[in-house]
Amino acid sequence: MSVQQDRSNESDAKGAFGGYHKREVPDPDKELTRIGHGTPMGEYMRRFWHPVCLSEQLTDLPMATKILDEELVVFRDKSGRVGILHKHCSHRGTSLEFGIVSDKGIRCCYHGWLFDIDGKILETPGEPAVSKLKDSFYHGAYHAREYKGIVFVYMGPPDKKPAFPIRDTWIEPGVKMVPFILEVGNNWLQTQENNLDPSHSSFLHTRITEHFAGSFTEVPRIDYQIVGDGTGVIYSCKRRLGEYMWVRQLHTFLPNESHVGTVYHDGDSQLYFQRALWSRWIVPRDDVTSVYIGWRLFGEEYPGGREEDCGIEKIDMPGQARISDYEEAQRFPGDWEAQASQRPIAVHALENMGTTDGGVALIRKALRQALRGEAPNAWPEPAPDGVEESDPVNLYTEDTVFKIPPAGGYEKEWELLGDVGSRVTDIIFEADKFEGRERIERIQERLKELEVAYN
Repeated sequence: MSVQQDRSNESDAKGAFGGYHKREVPDPDKELTRIGHGTPMGEYMRRFWHPVCLSEQLTDLPMATKILDEELVVFRDKSGRVGILHKHCSHRGTSLEFGIVSDKGIRCCYHGWLFDIDGKILETPGEPAVSKLKDSFYHGAYHAREYKGIVFVYMGPPDKKPAFPIRDTWIEPGVKMVPFILEVGNNWLQTQENNLDPSHSSFLHTRITEHFAGSFTEVPRIDYQIVGDGTGVIYSCKRRLGEYMWVRQLHTFLPNESHVGTVYHDGDSQLYFQRALWSRWIVPRDDVTSVYIGWRLFGEEYPGGREEDCGIEKIDMPGQARISDYEEAQRFPGDWEAQASQRPIAVHALENMGTTDGGVALIRKALRQALRGEAPNAWPEPAPDGVEESDPVNLYTEDTVFKIPPAGGYEKEWELLGDVGSRVTDIIFEADKFEGRERIERIQERLKELEVAYN
Protein backbone atom coordinates (compact mmCIF):
# COMPACT_ATOMS: atom_id res chain seq x y z
CA MET A 1 0.00 0.00 0.00
CA SER A 2 1.36 3.41 -0.94
CA VAL A 3 1.48 6.37 1.42
CA GLN A 4 -1.15 8.08 -0.74
CA GLN A 5 -3.49 5.11 -0.28
CA ASP A 6 -3.09 4.84 3.50
CA ARG A 7 -6.08 6.92 4.59
CA SER A 8 -7.82 4.22 6.59
CA ASN A 9 -7.85 6.07 9.90
CA GLU A 10 -9.48 9.33 8.80
CA SER A 11 -12.47 8.51 10.98
CA ASP A 12 -10.22 9.07 14.00
CA ALA A 13 -10.26 12.83 13.32
CA LYS A 14 -12.98 13.30 15.95
CA GLY A 15 -11.24 11.14 18.53
CA ALA A 16 -8.45 11.65 21.05
CA PHE A 17 -4.94 12.45 19.81
CA GLY A 18 -6.35 13.08 16.34
CA GLY A 19 -4.08 15.96 15.43
CA TYR A 20 -2.69 14.04 12.47
CA HIS A 21 -6.11 14.20 10.84
CA LYS A 22 -6.63 17.91 11.50
CA ARG A 23 -3.53 19.35 9.86
CA GLU A 24 -5.23 20.85 6.84
CA VAL A 25 -6.01 24.56 7.09
CA PRO A 26 -8.71 25.63 4.61
CA ASP A 27 -8.73 29.01 2.90
CA PRO A 28 -10.29 31.94 4.78
CA ASP A 29 -13.75 33.26 3.95
CA LYS A 30 -12.82 35.34 0.92
CA GLU A 31 -16.23 36.99 0.63
CA LEU A 32 -15.99 38.66 4.04
CA THR A 33 -12.26 39.03 4.65
CA ARG A 34 -10.70 40.17 1.37
CA ILE A 35 -10.82 43.94 0.99
CA GLY A 36 -8.76 44.72 -2.12
CA HIS A 37 -10.05 46.62 -5.13
CA GLY A 38 -12.69 44.60 -6.98
CA THR A 39 -13.49 42.21 -4.11
CA PRO A 40 -17.07 42.19 -2.77
CA MET A 41 -16.10 43.48 0.67
CA GLY A 42 -13.54 45.87 -0.75
CA GLU A 43 -16.10 47.51 -3.01
CA TYR A 44 -18.65 47.66 -0.19
CA MET A 45 -16.19 49.29 2.20
CA ARG A 46 -15.21 51.85 -0.41
CA ARG A 47 -18.72 53.26 -0.30
CA PHE A 48 -18.21 54.53 3.29
CA TRP A 49 -16.12 57.18 5.02
CA HIS A 50 -13.23 55.67 7.00
CA PRO A 51 -10.78 57.24 9.46
CA VAL A 52 -7.19 57.28 8.23
CA CYS A 53 -5.12 59.01 10.91
CA LEU A 54 -5.27 61.57 13.70
CA SER A 55 -5.01 65.25 12.84
CA GLU A 56 -2.03 65.54 15.18
CA GLN A 57 -0.10 63.05 13.03
CA LEU A 58 -0.01 65.51 10.13
CA THR A 59 3.08 67.69 10.48
CA ASP A 60 5.10 69.63 7.93
CA LEU A 61 6.01 66.25 6.41
CA PRO A 62 3.77 63.91 4.41
CA MET A 63 2.66 60.65 6.00
CA ALA A 64 2.68 57.35 4.10
CA THR A 65 -0.08 54.91 4.97
CA LYS A 66 -2.07 52.00 3.60
CA ILE A 67 -5.86 51.74 3.68
CA LEU A 68 -7.96 49.08 1.93
CA ASP A 69 -4.78 47.64 0.42
CA GLU A 70 -3.95 50.93 -1.32
CA GLU A 71 -0.72 52.81 -0.67
CA LEU A 72 -1.51 56.44 0.10
CA VAL A 73 0.13 59.62 1.25
CA VAL A 74 -1.67 62.00 3.61
CA PHE A 75 -0.60 65.60 4.13
CA ARG A 76 -1.76 69.04 5.17
CA ASP A 77 -0.62 71.70 2.74
CA LYS A 78 0.51 75.10 3.92
CA SER A 79 -2.93 76.56 3.31
CA GLY A 80 -4.34 74.07 5.85
CA ARG A 81 -6.08 71.70 3.44
CA VAL A 82 -5.77 67.92 3.88
CA GLY A 83 -4.92 65.82 0.85
CA ILE A 84 -5.00 62.04 0.41
CA LEU A 85 -3.28 60.91 -2.78
CA HIS A 86 -1.94 57.74 -4.30
CA LYS A 87 1.51 57.32 -2.84
CA HIS A 88 3.53 56.99 -6.05
CA CYS A 89 4.14 59.99 -8.29
CA SER A 90 2.40 59.80 -11.66
CA HIS A 91 5.62 60.84 -13.38
CA ARG A 92 8.09 58.06 -12.55
CA GLY A 93 6.71 56.43 -9.41
CA THR A 94 8.75 58.08 -6.66
CA SER A 95 6.97 57.95 -3.31
CA LEU A 96 5.31 61.21 -2.37
CA GLU A 97 6.09 60.47 1.28
CA PHE A 98 9.40 62.17 0.42
CA GLY A 99 7.60 65.06 -1.23
CA ILE A 100 7.59 68.71 -0.26
CA VAL A 101 4.41 70.04 1.31
CA SER A 102 3.63 73.25 -0.55
CA ASP A 103 1.33 76.24 -0.26
CA LYS A 104 -1.06 74.40 -2.54
CA GLY A 105 -0.67 70.63 -2.62
CA ILE A 106 2.46 68.51 -2.55
CA ARG A 107 5.56 68.51 -4.78
CA CYS A 108 7.45 65.35 -5.75
CA CYS A 109 11.05 65.39 -4.55
CA TYR A 110 12.40 63.79 -7.76
CA HIS A 111 11.41 66.07 -10.63
CA GLY A 112 9.27 68.65 -8.85
CA TRP A 113 5.83 67.80 -10.17
CA LEU A 114 3.20 69.58 -8.07
CA PHE A 115 -0.13 67.91 -7.25
CA ASP A 116 -3.21 69.58 -5.78
CA ILE A 117 -5.37 67.77 -3.20
CA ASP A 118 -7.89 66.75 -5.89
CA GLY A 119 -5.15 65.18 -8.02
CA LYS A 120 -4.86 68.05 -10.49
CA ILE A 121 -1.30 68.43 -11.75
CA LEU A 122 -0.39 72.07 -11.21
CA GLU A 123 3.22 72.09 -12.42
CA THR A 124 5.55 69.83 -14.40
CA PRO A 125 8.95 71.57 -14.15
CA GLY A 126 11.30 70.65 -16.97
CA GLU A 127 8.53 70.31 -19.52
CA PRO A 128 8.37 72.91 -22.32
CA ALA A 129 6.09 75.86 -21.67
CA VAL A 130 3.79 74.69 -24.47
CA SER A 131 3.48 71.17 -23.02
CA LYS A 132 -0.07 69.97 -22.36
CA LEU A 133 1.09 66.98 -20.31
CA LYS A 134 -0.06 68.33 -16.95
CA ASP A 135 -3.54 68.97 -18.33
CA SER A 136 -3.95 65.52 -19.87
CA PHE A 137 -4.69 63.55 -16.68
CA TYR A 138 -5.11 63.72 -12.90
CA HIS A 139 -3.09 61.98 -10.21
CA GLY A 140 -5.06 59.52 -8.04
CA ALA A 141 -6.74 61.37 -5.16
CA TYR A 142 -9.53 60.83 -2.65
CA HIS A 143 -11.96 63.05 -0.77
CA ALA A 144 -10.70 63.89 2.74
CA ARG A 145 -12.55 65.31 5.71
CA GLU A 146 -11.37 66.35 9.17
CA TYR A 147 -13.74 65.97 12.09
CA LYS A 148 -12.88 66.51 15.75
CA GLY A 149 -9.23 65.52 15.45
CA ILE A 150 -9.55 62.61 12.99
CA VAL A 151 -8.90 62.59 9.23
CA PHE A 152 -11.41 60.57 7.20
CA VAL A 153 -11.28 59.37 3.60
CA TYR A 154 -13.86 58.32 1.04
CA MET A 155 -12.32 55.89 -1.49
CA GLY A 156 -15.30 54.93 -3.63
CA PRO A 157 -16.73 56.25 -6.92
CA PRO A 158 -16.86 60.06 -6.71
CA ASP A 159 -20.50 60.18 -7.83
CA LYS A 160 -21.49 57.80 -5.01
CA LYS A 161 -19.94 59.80 -2.16
CA PRO A 162 -22.29 59.75 0.86
CA ALA A 163 -22.77 62.49 3.40
CA PHE A 164 -20.34 62.28 6.29
CA PRO A 165 -22.20 60.38 9.05
CA ILE A 166 -22.95 62.23 12.30
CA ARG A 167 -23.96 60.38 15.49
CA ASP A 168 -26.08 62.02 18.17
CA THR A 169 -23.53 61.62 20.98
CA TRP A 170 -20.93 63.61 19.05
CA ILE A 171 -22.93 66.82 19.19
CA GLU A 172 -24.13 66.68 22.80
CA PRO A 173 -23.34 69.84 24.80
CA GLY A 174 -20.33 69.45 27.07
CA VAL A 175 -18.91 66.32 25.45
CA LYS A 176 -15.18 66.23 24.72
CA MET A 177 -13.99 63.77 22.09
CA VAL A 178 -10.39 62.59 22.45
CA PRO A 179 -9.07 60.69 19.40
CA PHE A 180 -6.96 57.54 19.52
CA ILE A 181 -5.30 55.16 17.06
CA LEU A 182 -4.03 51.60 17.56
CA GLU A 183 -2.36 49.24 15.09
CA VAL A 184 -3.95 45.78 14.85
CA GLY A 185 -2.10 42.65 13.72
CA ASN A 186 -4.87 40.75 11.97
CA ASN A 187 -7.71 40.87 9.46
CA TRP A 188 -10.33 43.51 10.21
CA LEU A 189 -13.26 41.11 10.57
CA GLN A 190 -12.11 39.17 13.63
CA THR A 191 -11.61 42.44 15.52
CA GLN A 192 -14.97 43.79 14.39
CA GLU A 193 -16.63 40.53 15.45
CA ASN A 194 -15.23 41.02 18.94
CA ASN A 195 -17.65 43.92 19.35
CA LEU A 196 -20.55 41.46 19.01
CA ASP A 197 -19.06 38.95 21.47
CA PRO A 198 -19.83 40.32 24.96
CA SER A 199 -19.58 36.92 26.64
CA HIS A 200 -15.79 36.99 26.33
CA SER A 201 -15.72 39.76 28.95
CA SER A 202 -16.68 37.18 31.58
CA PHE A 203 -13.50 35.23 30.86
CA LEU A 204 -10.78 37.19 29.06
CA HIS A 205 -11.06 40.64 30.64
CA THR A 206 -11.52 39.57 34.24
CA ARG A 207 -7.91 38.35 34.17
CA ILE A 208 -6.36 41.65 33.18
CA THR A 209 -8.00 44.45 35.12
CA GLU A 210 -10.13 45.34 38.09
CA HIS A 211 -12.37 47.36 35.75
CA PHE A 212 -13.89 44.08 34.61
CA ALA A 213 -13.88 42.32 37.96
CA GLY A 214 -17.10 41.54 39.79
CA SER A 215 -19.97 42.58 37.53
CA PHE A 216 -18.36 41.39 34.30
CA THR A 217 -17.63 37.93 35.72
CA GLU A 218 -21.33 37.09 35.64
CA VAL A 219 -22.23 35.18 32.47
CA PRO A 220 -25.02 37.19 30.82
CA ARG A 221 -28.11 36.52 28.78
CA ILE A 222 -27.51 38.02 25.35
CA ASP A 223 -29.96 38.69 22.53
CA TYR A 224 -29.08 40.05 19.10
CA GLN A 225 -30.91 41.69 16.24
CA ILE A 226 -30.32 43.43 12.93
CA VAL A 227 -31.49 47.06 13.01
CA GLY A 228 -31.98 49.94 10.61
CA ASP A 229 -33.22 47.77 7.74
CA GLY A 230 -29.86 46.04 7.59
CA THR A 231 -27.57 48.97 8.39
CA GLY A 232 -26.41 47.60 11.74
CA VAL A 233 -26.57 45.06 14.54
CA ILE A 234 -27.20 45.48 18.26
CA TYR A 235 -26.86 43.17 21.19
CA SER A 236 -28.72 43.37 24.48
CA CYS A 237 -26.68 41.91 27.34
CA LYS A 238 -28.35 41.30 30.72
CA ARG A 239 -26.60 40.37 33.97
CA ARG A 240 -27.96 39.64 37.44
CA LEU A 241 -25.86 41.31 40.15
CA GLY A 242 -27.51 40.60 43.49
CA GLU A 243 -30.43 42.98 43.84
CA TYR A 244 -29.45 44.79 40.64
CA MET A 245 -29.93 43.97 36.96
CA TRP A 246 -27.57 45.42 34.36
CA VAL A 247 -28.91 45.89 30.82
CA ARG A 248 -26.19 46.80 28.33
CA GLN A 249 -26.63 47.44 24.62
CA LEU A 250 -24.02 47.89 21.91
CA HIS A 251 -24.76 49.36 18.48
CA THR A 252 -22.63 48.41 15.48
CA PHE A 253 -23.01 49.95 12.02
CA LEU A 254 -22.01 48.00 8.94
CA PRO A 255 -19.40 47.46 7.91
CA ASN A 256 -16.89 48.45 10.63
CA GLU A 257 -18.18 51.14 13.02
CA SER A 258 -19.03 50.42 16.67
CA HIS A 259 -20.07 52.37 19.76
CA VAL A 260 -19.11 50.85 23.10
CA GLY A 261 -20.45 51.53 26.59
CA THR A 262 -18.77 51.98 29.95
CA VAL A 263 -16.29 49.66 31.64
CA TYR A 264 -16.16 51.92 34.70
CA HIS A 265 -19.47 51.13 36.36
CA ASP A 266 -19.56 48.31 38.92
CA GLY A 267 -23.23 47.51 38.55
CA ASP A 268 -23.82 48.20 42.23
CA SER A 269 -25.90 51.36 41.85
CA GLN A 270 -28.71 52.54 39.63
CA LEU A 271 -27.92 53.97 36.23
CA TYR A 272 -30.28 55.02 33.44
CA PHE A 273 -29.28 55.20 29.77
CA GLN A 274 -25.61 56.06 30.03
CA ARG A 275 -24.35 56.71 26.52
CA ALA A 276 -21.44 55.19 24.58
CA LEU A 277 -17.98 56.08 25.86
CA TRP A 278 -16.15 54.97 22.69
CA SER A 279 -16.90 55.52 19.00
CA ARG A 280 -14.48 53.53 16.87
CA TRP A 281 -13.76 51.95 13.50
CA ILE A 282 -11.63 48.93 12.61
CA VAL A 283 -10.18 49.87 9.22
CA PRO A 284 -8.33 47.34 7.04
CA ARG A 285 -4.84 48.29 5.97
CA ASP A 286 -4.65 45.11 3.92
CA ASP A 287 -6.00 41.59 4.31
CA VAL A 288 -3.84 40.79 7.36
CA THR A 289 -3.42 44.09 9.23
CA SER A 290 -5.83 46.78 10.38
CA VAL A 291 -5.99 49.96 12.41
CA TYR A 292 -8.37 50.94 15.22
CA ILE A 293 -9.27 54.64 15.11
CA GLY A 294 -11.91 56.51 17.05
CA TRP A 295 -12.78 58.76 19.95
CA ARG A 296 -13.10 58.37 23.68
CA LEU A 297 -15.92 60.61 24.90
CA PHE A 298 -15.37 62.54 28.14
CA GLY A 299 -17.69 64.77 30.13
CA GLU A 300 -19.98 64.92 33.12
CA GLU A 301 -22.15 62.15 31.70
CA TYR A 302 -19.15 60.07 30.58
CA PRO A 303 -17.30 59.25 33.83
CA GLY A 304 -14.16 57.19 34.30
CA GLY A 305 -10.80 56.96 32.59
CA ARG A 306 -8.25 59.65 31.80
CA GLU A 307 -7.81 61.75 28.69
CA GLU A 308 -4.04 61.39 28.82
CA ASP A 309 -4.41 57.62 28.39
CA CYS A 310 -5.90 58.09 24.90
CA GLY A 311 -3.93 58.98 21.78
CA ILE A 312 -1.35 57.43 19.46
CA GLU A 313 -1.03 53.73 20.34
CA LYS A 314 -2.91 54.12 23.60
CA ILE A 315 -6.48 53.91 24.85
CA ASP A 316 -8.02 53.78 28.32
CA MET A 317 -9.92 50.56 27.60
CA PRO A 318 -7.78 47.67 28.89
CA GLY A 319 -6.76 44.91 26.51
CA GLN A 320 -7.03 46.84 23.24
CA ALA A 321 -3.35 47.60 22.62
CA ARG A 322 -0.66 45.00 22.00
CA ILE A 323 1.33 43.90 25.05
CA SER A 324 5.02 44.21 24.15
CA ASP A 325 6.31 41.83 26.84
CA TYR A 326 5.63 38.26 25.66
CA GLU A 327 5.46 36.68 29.11
CA GLU A 328 3.07 39.36 30.32
CA ALA A 329 0.93 38.77 27.23
CA GLN A 330 0.81 35.05 28.00
CA ARG A 331 -0.20 35.65 31.61
CA PHE A 332 -2.64 38.49 30.99
CA PRO A 333 -3.75 38.44 27.33
CA GLY A 334 -6.19 41.05 26.11
CA ASP A 335 -8.39 41.48 23.06
CA TRP A 336 -5.35 42.21 20.89
CA GLU A 337 -3.70 38.87 21.69
CA ALA A 338 -6.94 36.88 21.51
CA GLN A 339 -7.78 38.23 18.06
CA ALA A 340 -4.34 38.34 16.45
CA SER A 341 -3.60 34.77 17.55
CA GLN A 342 -6.61 33.48 15.60
CA ARG A 343 -4.22 33.58 12.60
CA PRO A 344 -3.67 36.68 10.45
CA ILE A 345 -7.04 35.82 8.89
CA ALA A 346 -9.29 33.65 11.05
CA VAL A 347 -10.39 30.47 9.28
CA HIS A 348 -14.15 30.14 9.72
CA ALA A 349 -14.22 26.58 8.36
CA LEU A 350 -12.26 25.39 11.41
CA GLU A 351 -14.54 27.01 13.98
CA ASN A 352 -17.00 25.15 16.19
CA MET A 353 -19.32 27.95 17.25
CA GLY A 354 -21.78 27.73 20.12
CA THR A 355 -24.52 29.78 21.73
CA THR A 356 -22.08 32.47 22.89
CA ASP A 357 -21.26 33.20 19.25
CA GLY A 358 -24.70 34.44 18.22
CA GLY A 359 -23.50 37.98 17.57
CA VAL A 360 -20.59 36.79 15.44
CA ALA A 361 -22.93 34.65 13.34
CA LEU A 362 -25.39 37.52 12.97
CA ILE A 363 -22.91 40.15 11.82
CA ARG A 364 -21.52 37.71 9.25
CA LYS A 365 -25.07 37.16 8.05
CA ALA A 366 -25.76 40.90 7.91
CA LEU A 367 -22.56 41.53 5.94
CA ARG A 368 -23.36 38.77 3.45
CA GLN A 369 -26.86 40.14 2.97
CA ALA A 370 -25.37 43.55 2.19
CA LEU A 371 -22.80 42.18 -0.25
CA ARG A 372 -25.38 40.03 -2.05
CA GLY A 373 -27.90 42.83 -2.46
CA GLU A 374 -30.36 41.34 0.01
CA ALA A 375 -30.27 44.44 2.25
CA PRO A 376 -30.22 47.44 -0.11
CA ASN A 377 -30.47 49.94 2.77
CA ALA A 378 -27.09 48.69 4.01
CA TRP A 379 -25.50 50.63 1.13
CA PRO A 380 -25.22 54.38 1.79
CA GLU A 381 -27.03 56.75 -0.55
CA PRO A 382 -25.02 59.36 -2.46
CA ALA A 383 -25.26 62.74 -0.78
CA PRO A 384 -27.53 65.32 -2.44
CA ASP A 385 -25.73 68.26 -4.00
CA GLY A 386 -24.46 70.66 -1.37
CA VAL A 387 -24.96 68.25 1.55
CA GLU A 388 -21.72 67.42 3.37
CA GLU A 389 -22.96 65.93 6.67
CA SER A 390 -25.87 63.68 7.56
CA ASP A 391 -28.50 64.58 10.11
CA PRO A 392 -27.55 63.17 13.53
CA VAL A 393 -28.31 59.46 13.80
CA ASN A 394 -29.42 58.15 17.19
CA LEU A 395 -27.23 55.53 18.84
CA TYR A 396 -28.73 52.55 20.67
CA THR A 397 -25.63 51.83 22.75
CA GLU A 398 -26.42 52.29 26.44
CA ASP A 399 -25.96 51.02 29.98
CA THR A 400 -28.81 50.83 32.49
CA VAL A 401 -28.68 49.31 35.97
CA PHE A 402 -32.05 48.63 37.60
CA LYS A 403 -32.80 47.73 41.18
CA ILE A 404 -35.08 44.79 40.41
CA PRO A 405 -35.36 41.77 42.75
CA PRO A 406 -34.44 38.29 41.48
CA ALA A 407 -37.28 36.18 40.11
CA GLY A 408 -36.25 33.06 42.05
CA GLY A 409 -34.96 30.00 40.21
CA TYR A 410 -32.81 29.81 37.10
CA GLU A 411 -35.57 29.52 34.51
CA LYS A 412 -37.67 32.34 35.97
CA GLU A 413 -34.61 34.57 36.27
CA TRP A 414 -33.57 33.83 32.68
CA GLU A 415 -37.06 34.74 31.51
CA LEU A 416 -37.01 37.94 33.59
CA LEU A 417 -33.68 39.02 32.11
CA GLY A 418 -35.03 38.54 28.62
CA ASP A 419 -38.29 40.33 29.33
CA VAL A 420 -36.68 43.38 30.93
CA GLY A 421 -34.01 43.59 28.23
CA SER A 422 -36.61 43.42 25.47
CA ARG A 423 -38.64 46.21 27.04
CA VAL A 424 -35.54 48.39 27.40
CA THR A 425 -34.80 47.95 23.70
CA ASP A 426 -38.39 48.82 22.80
CA ILE A 427 -38.28 51.98 24.92
CA ILE A 428 -35.11 53.13 23.17
CA PHE A 429 -36.47 52.36 19.69
CA GLU A 430 -39.75 54.14 20.40
CA ALA A 431 -37.89 57.28 21.45
CA ASP A 432 -36.43 57.73 17.96
CA LYS A 433 -39.24 60.17 17.23
CA PHE A 434 -37.57 62.55 19.71
CA GLU A 435 -34.22 64.29 19.33
CA GLY A 436 -31.35 65.42 21.51
CA ARG A 437 -31.92 66.05 25.20
CA GLU A 438 -35.66 65.46 24.85
CA ARG A 439 -34.97 61.92 23.63
CA ILE A 440 -32.53 61.18 26.46
CA GLU A 441 -34.87 62.47 29.16
CA ARG A 442 -37.81 60.61 27.66
CA ILE A 443 -35.88 57.33 27.69
CA GLN A 444 -34.63 57.85 31.24
CA GLU A 445 -38.14 58.64 32.45
CA ARG A 446 -39.60 55.51 30.88
CA LEU A 447 -36.76 53.33 32.20
CA LYS A 448 -37.50 54.50 35.73
CA GLU A 449 -41.18 53.71 35.19
CA LEU A 450 -40.19 50.24 33.99
CA GLU A 451 -38.13 49.70 37.12
CA VAL A 452 -41.10 50.60 39.31
CA ALA A 453 -43.28 48.14 37.41
CA TYR A 454 -40.97 45.26 38.40
CA ASN A 455 -40.91 46.14 42.09
